[in-house]
Amino acid sequence: MKTSFIIGVSLLSAMCIFSQASANEQRTYTSQESVATYETSSSSNSLQLSNVETASINLSNYYTTNPGKVVMLVDAHTYTDNELKNPIKKVTKGSVVNVYGVEIAPSGYPRLKVDGGYLTANKKNVVKATEKINNYYTVNPGQVALLINDYVYSDVDFTNKVRSISKGSLITVQGIEYTSSGYPRLKVDGGYLTANKSLVTKPTDKIANYYTSNPGQVALLVDDYIYSDLDFTTKVRAVSKGTLVSVQGIEYTSDGYPRLKVSGGYLTANNSRVTRPVSTLSNYYVTNPGKIIMLVNAHIYGDVNLQNRGSAVTKGTVVNVQGIEFAPNGYPRLKVSGGYLTANKANVAQYKETANNEKIQQVIKLAKTKLGDPYTQSQAGRLGPNSFDCSGFVYYLYKTAAGVTLNGTVTTTEEKSGYEVSLNSLKPGDLLFYGTRGSTYHVGLYEGNGVMIHASTPEDGVKETQIQYYMPSFARRILD
Repeated sequence: MKTSFIIGVSLLSAMCIFSQASANEQRTYTSQESVATYETSSSSNSLQLSNVETASINLSNYYTTNPGKVVMLVDAHTYTDNELKNPIKKVTKGSVVNVYGVEIAPSGYPRLKVDGGYLTANKKNVVKATEKINNYYTVNPGQVALLINDYVYSDVDFTNKVRSISKGSLITVQGIEYTSSGYPRLKVDGGYLTANKSLVTKPTDKIANYYTSNPGQVALLVDDYIYSDLDFTTKVRAVSKGTLVSVQGIEYTSDGYPRLKVSGGYLTANNSRVTRPVSTLSNYYVTNPGKIIMLVNAHIYGDVNLQNRGSAVTKGTVVNVQGIEFAPNGYPRLKVSGGYLTANKANVAQYKETANNEKIQQVIKLAKTKLGDPYTQSQAGRLGPNSFDCSGFVYYLYKTAAGVTLNGTVTTTEEKSGYEVSLNSLKPGDLLFYGTRGSTYHVGLYEGNGVMIHASTPEDGVKETQIQYYMPSFARRILD
């Protein structure tokens, strides 16, 4: 009586089995013997091998010795059985799998013995990994940033350079391919790039929030620091909000965050903290001018984006500037009391203090100290220092604070002092007249920002008035 059973054997296991038989019964397992049936006789110890399937498996396409580690080239599964019929869990493309041995299934196919079961040994599906595989990207990172200067090569073995790529460049990755020795390469436009994590890095998922190409220069949106190192562990110096900094290039941390390479170290590339200035930057003040004079009627805004309109500032008004700040869109703004003002040189000009400017400021300063003083029609008291009428008030101010004597002490003579200027180009210190030239009836001192100081009426005394509610007829400039 004869019994038959099927045993899948590898080259090594077949040799081992046959060595247990007598010398004249030994056979070698070849790639042509995919499935072997062994027959034993009750009357004989002879062992005969017959091929059930021949020439159906090309073993050169499979791993037949333990590769140690493999990388998945496709999504696959591990199985409970070496015929790969009962899947256990999915192993995704790029996964690194430890291999403990190779077994031959009854169907003749080699299988990889792995944790929990079996895995395909087909070289189209898995590749033997270099021992240093953990130092490489095995799953497509989508894009990488260069941590060093490097090259794109035409071949996976890196024998022919195609082009150079500089440190900080962002490269789109199309996929992963492997060398015959198990080293992964990044497939990129025009060739292959290293997948070594010490040479390239996957950018942070928040890369859209950062500058990834050299902006040339940036303006600080916040107070910050320059650091000596990419990881921002050691501060070199502080850089204040509004400062313009020249950028030499982009470099990346090992965890994929871009930094701006600047003089003396590194600066954040986060576009919520720095911004690329507008290309027309030369048309704007980028350093604090100290004081500006309005060339047009404008407004102070509550926000750096100039969206929330606040108080008006009229042409000719002198405004103290506290500093420069930049809007996220790269436009510089003047930080002033109460908010922000345009820094456009077509709208504002630096106010340069002169001897006359200082005198005018003294005139205005003195006028403000008289707010609330009484109005009088008395000839004896109308020239001050403690009571005034309108023309006596401006006469007192200029004579006392600036040493300038106006043409007379009444409006009709004072209107001949200085020279006439347009009501659209008023400056602090100008005299504002009411009535027809030659027969004016009231005069006041322009303070700036649309406000006049004047000796108003017996009821109100010396007060401030918005001229938009009490428009003058014409104006004269006493000091230029």
